[in-house]
Amino acid sequence: MTRRLPILGVLAAGVVAGLLFSPVFGTSAVLWPMLAVAVVAYLVEEAILRRPQVARWRVPLTLVGGVVALLAVIPGAARRPVSLWEAVTSGWRRTLESTWPATPSPDLVAFVPVLVLLACLVGARVLQRSRLAALLPAVVVAGLSQAYVTVTGLDAVLVGLALAGCFALVLLQWPGERAAWVRLVAALAAMAVGASTLGLALPTSTAVHLEKPIPPDSPTVLSNPLTEIAARLHSPDTVVFTARADGPVDRWPVIALDNFDGVTWTAAPKFQRLGRELPLDSRVTVPVRRQSADVALADWSLPWLPSQTRTLSVVDDQPLLVDPASGALLAEQKQPSQYRVTWAEPAVDSDQLASSGVDSDPGSTADLGEVPVGIDELARGIAGDVRPSFQLALVLENYLRTNYKLATGENLPTGHGYAQLNHFLLRSKRGTSEQFAAAYVVMARLLGLPARLVVGFKQPDTPSPDGTYVIRNRDVLAWPEVAVTGVGWVPLDPTGTATSKAGGGLAGAAEKVRKQLPSKKEIEREHQSEPTLPFPEESQKPHHGPDWFTVVLAVAALLGLGLLWVIGVPLAKAVRRRRRRRHGTLGAWAEARDLLRDHGMRVTPAATARDLARDSDGAVSQAMTLLAGCLDRALWSGQDSDPDREFAWSAVRKAQRGLAEGRLSERIRTTFSVRSLIG
Repeated sequence: MTRRLPILGVLAAGVVAGLLFSPVFGTSAVLWPMLAVAVVAYLVEEAILRRPQVARWRVPLTLVGGVVALLAVIPGAARRPVSLWEAVTSGWRRTLESTWPATPSPDLVAFVPVLVLLACLVGARVLQRSRLAALLPAVVVAGLSQAYVTVTGLDAVLVGLALAGCFALVLLQWPGERAAWVRLVAALAAMAVGASTLGLALPTSTAVHLEKPIPPDSPTVLSNPLTEIAARLHSPDTVVFTARADGPVDRWPVIALDNFDGVTWTAAPKFQRLGRELPLDSRVTVPVRRQSADVALADWSLPWLPSQTRTLSVVDDQPLLVDPASGALLAEQKQPSQYRVTWAEPAVDSDQLASSGVDSDPGSTADLGEVPVGIDELARGIAGDVRPSFQLALVLENYLRTNYKLATGENLPTGHGYAQLNHFLLRSKRGTSEQFAAAYVVMARLLGLPARLVVGFKQPDTPSPDGTYVIRNRDVLAWPEVAVTGVGWVPLDPTGTATSKAGGGLAGAAEKVRKQLPSKKEIEREHQSEPTLPFPEESQKPHHGPDWFTVVLAVAALLGLGLLWVIGVPLAKAVRRRRRRRHGTLGAWAEARDLLRDHGMRVTPAATARDLARDSDGAVSQAMTLLAGCLDRALWSGQDSDPDREFAWSAVRKAQRGLAEGRLSERIRTTFSVRSLIG
């Protein structure tokens, strides 16, 4: 069994290192394939232990067996074996192009168990020459995993302990005595303290990750749906898609536009391949509920797909691209005819929304270019003394609702640049949702409100008899969204025609707040009575000074580790020495070997006492010669007793005194050396 423990340690270290890819694919997706290749590697090593001549076939047996195991375990791999090769050559890169957790398809996930298979193969082969070097392949796999996603907190401590246990199986000597377990516990404790110390000492260190590239087949030039609003309104009866949801839906966003150069609104989405499920936006801290809907496209000409702002997952046979920041969906190759989308809908009541502030860092307060003076003066006049808040967002919305008219019929206005907005706001006061939304976002940003422009479709008030909603060209809409603290992007309705009668979701909550909104003068008095708050830029500057509490904890942990070393190492050696005295001359021989090893002498397993005597000088050489005679009598005399046990231990003490004649620094280093404790 002692010959198999290091092998098990090497294989287990490879599997634990591979488990660090769990956040990328999910635990079950990587665990079973890795266990399969580890079992194959162990069976090959077991065969070599029983029949050493099999060693020449280690590489082909392990590789072929591992590939067969992966084809059997990874779902779908057997139907397309070439996917394993694709996973090795390009799967690692395509995984970086995907959201996480990625879809565990064979051409993606298989590169992880292949890495583990190679780590097991190389580690088992190198184990014959160096135990320490045998662990390097697992360390390489663990390091590569951290380039994808960094493990932190309690997970990091647990992984560290698991790897420490694997390393202990490989590095520690297993003579069959309880002292080995003492060394194992000491090694695990040292690893745990070291991991905790590093976690405290480096609390704000920046992880180094591989850059997530944009998929090479993602489109670079896309049509702008904002410019198509007027054209769609000229053919209002054309059906574009149908939707059937399990909860109230107010609107169907298509794309969020957040860049404006004074002429055109554009989007700068960072596409990734859509994985299994998107994480919820970290800025959304209120409770959320999951909703799903089945969408079927009809006369759909846009590259974007109808979705929701906080998309979580999409069930579809066609691969899709997604912009995680906005939830925008795009067909990667062929446009799907139907799909099922799931999203997270914030559950917030009207009172909480009314008292909320605006998010100071949502990513949509970009430069507006050279704003016409008339538009800037109009925005300042609308706001008055109302501070940036969700109430100010509703004040601005109410102004547009009250003083401007939604254009219908023929000769609809088009355009959303400053020339068109200036004409809309200061002269005609008539426009489509394109001008309403663009004007709102410009003025909102001038007033310090983080806002963006969204193009999509509103859901009709009445469904078909089967519960399906039919969305037509007449339902096309542009609307503004404002980022609210803890809630995320909240859709608004400056045209007064967008909000559905169903009153669900954030749009429904905003409608309730709108109906209860105090007058502008009351809001101004309320804001003037509140204490002045610091500017967001000042309050959110990163603090670069030292965190003294963390520093103290780190220093205390380091001192604890040092104390454990100073006390634990000599204590472990003393316990080991006492146990060895029970074994007489053989125990003295084991103690002498470790004593020489701690002093830096190379002691091979085949070295005899006379070999060590020839390699030593002075008193040490004499002591080892005396010990050699004791060993000969103990091993070959045939006596049951051990009459030379005390003489043998006196030879060990003589060797120790001879070794202690060197410099003080050398004696200190030897006293606290762990070389003999770890093999």
